[in-house]
Amino acid sequence: MHILNKNMANYNWQHFIIVLLSILLSKSLYYESFGTNILLIPFLIFLLIVNYKKRVFLKPILVLYISFFILIIFINQESNIRSILVLGLLFTISLYIINLINFREFTAYFSDIILILAIISWITFPVIYFDIPTLFFDFIAINMHHFRNFIFFGVSDGLISYSSFRNAGLWWEPGAFQVFINLSFIFNLIFNRMNNKKYFILLISIFLIQSTTGVIVFLLLSLLYFKDKLFASKYKSLLLLILFLFSLGAIFLLIPIITNKFDSEGNSFYSFLSRYYDVQISFNLFIDNFVLGYGYGSQIKNAVPYGADLIGYDVYYSLAQPTGSDGVSMLISQVGISGFLLIIPLLFPRYLAQKKLLEKIIISVSIFILLNTENFMFLLLFALLIFYGIDGNRKISLKEKRKKVAIRKIN
Repeated sequence: MHILNKNMANYNWQHFIIVLLSILLSKSLYYESFGTNILLIPFLIFLLIVNYKKRVFLKPILVLYISFFILIIFINQESNIRSILVLGLLFTISLYIINLINFREFTAYFSDIILILAIISWITFPVIYFDIPTLFFDFIAINMHHFRNFIFFGVSDGLISYSSFRNAGLWWEPGAFQVFINLSFIFNLIFNRMNNKKYFILLISIFLIQSTTGVIVFLLLSLLYFKDKLFASKYKSLLLLILFLFSLGAIFLLIPIITNKFDSEGNSFYSFLSRYYDVQISFNLFIDNFVLGYGYGSQIKNAVPYGADLIGYDVYYSLAQPTGSDGVSMLISQVGISGFLLIIPLLFPRYLAQKKLLEKIIISVSIFILLNTENFMFLLLFALLIFYGIDGNRKISLKEKRKKVAIRKIN
């Protein structure tokens, strides 16, 4: 499975499956079609079985964070009980995962899985062009939209009907897929695992997805990648020229995508408006509920009627309907001013401690953009990023190191 590391003998397949399931349970089409949050229960049971001989170690700062988060939620009587129970499941699952798999290993498996899914998902385009049927039953998203099931990716009937050549991978829309592509990029940068082959696989994938947010974040991360290449090379002038030409080409490719967002006659204008209204509603709700927020997980009960009143019923239920995609700002508006403390491990994680200031800024900004344009804040991906952000990158134990050295000697 290691596309760019041919030595597969070092794979811990149990850990690989756990990371794969963590990805699929972060609102993939499998998650949406086969039970949504109910699927977290068998996953937790699986982790309990895998981890039954090991003690779950809790750092004091992690205990403090969990206690603070839960306290803030429970103080507000508007918080949704069902959402709190799901959060408890997510936190419990995440605790087991970070004790089983250190961040370096988790990101290695994560990146490999996303690379594989990205390459296979390129088949989306002949499927759309030739209207290729599938032998499997459809994926059905939460909004009841049907996707043709090709096991490793889904294709929306809407994309086929309108000959819209965009790639959503295993998620409900292209914008969600690009979050995983760019996180893979971030993880490879953090541990210096990015190379040209991986870069161009991700580059092709991000442009096939055609997400404005995805392209912008990818270009930001590319600056870090090429910066390292530039300073490590003897041919700095040549690389500088290549970087300039790449940036120029990327800008020309990006301009039509961005301008389309602001063109009232463009295909993406309503998508832009929807996200704008999301932030507007969350901001106003935060101002009105500054201390405790309007209630964790109570978007349907509180934010929807508030939003319809704020921007107008006809606008709210138009093509530009807000969908609650502003994950970070929506979380803050739900829990109040303390939300800024809760997102610190997400935007300023400990695993960036050894990085230079510029790298920290670009990666943190990228994470914020990704998670404030697609709502993953109530999903397993969010909990894992938070917990790894607090836990950092635990050092591998001496026993594990000896085991790895023994494997290398055998090979």
